[in-house]
Amino acid sequence: MSQPEPHYREVSFGTHTAAHSAVREEATPATPRVSVIIPTYNEAENILQAIDRCLDALADHPSEIIVVDDDSPDGTWRLVERRYDATDHVRVLRREGARGLATAVAYGFAHATADCCAVIDADLQHPPELLPVLVDTVANDVDIAIASRYVSRGGVAAWPWHRRVVSYGATVLARLCIPSARGVADPLSGYFVVRRDLLREATLSPTGYKILLELLTRCDGAQVREVPYVFVDRRNGDSKLSSREYLEYLLHLAKLSYHSHRRVRA
Repeated sequence: MSQPEPHYREVSFGTHTAAHSAVREEATPATPRVSVIIPTYNEAENILQAIDRCLDALADHPSEIIVVDDDSPDGTWRLVERRYDATDHVRVLRREGARGLATAVAYGFAHATADCCAVIDADLQHPPELLPVLVDTVANDVDIAIASRYVSRGGVAAWPWHRRVVSYGATVLARLCIPSARGVADPLSGYFVVRRDLLREATLSPTGYKILLELLTRCDGAQVREVPYVFVDRRNGDSKLSSREYLEYLLHLAKLSYHSHRRVRA
């Protein structure tokens, strides 16, 4: 898959003044420039291809891959260990007794070593070939680079009408409830790159699967830029979305809305 021509949508919230000296230092193989975090649960059919495509896409970028697996019954974590046991560029963190995409990503953040962190799904709905564009966008004095479905040249492939309605409704709710999400076209994207020094300043309390919305709320004032991509349906495995995830999203949104408006009043 060819790398898409970058086309940006930039948004600024307030006056974020985090020091970026760590990001500007020369990256070396011992200190990867980007940590790619892949949360997994029962992704044995996809994970090896996802990792290989991430490594190929980032061939010119010092990187590490961190697979955070929630003790998948299908042995996702075991496949990664066996394939990449001899390399330092791929690690698997197996969480036993824990479940949840957002908490898995936060766990990956805590174990990352690079100047920035990328978050990407294992199901190949997010094209790994876009990673270099997102990483280079963050390197250009941006705090969060978001792969966006809802900017010019972005989109969703072959979604039925009801999924489009649910996605649109969830996005509208996020913009209404979270002031820092109002200027972002796709605040619910699950594919993004963030500076690690920004993460050090944020106190994350993730719930459900929308970790980006948590970041936009907790890091109000961050410089954000959106890069278009086309979201595609998974080819293998089953979707993890369920009525429980939708309920958790609404509860998470309520919590973040309360936090945002309380901070505004203060």
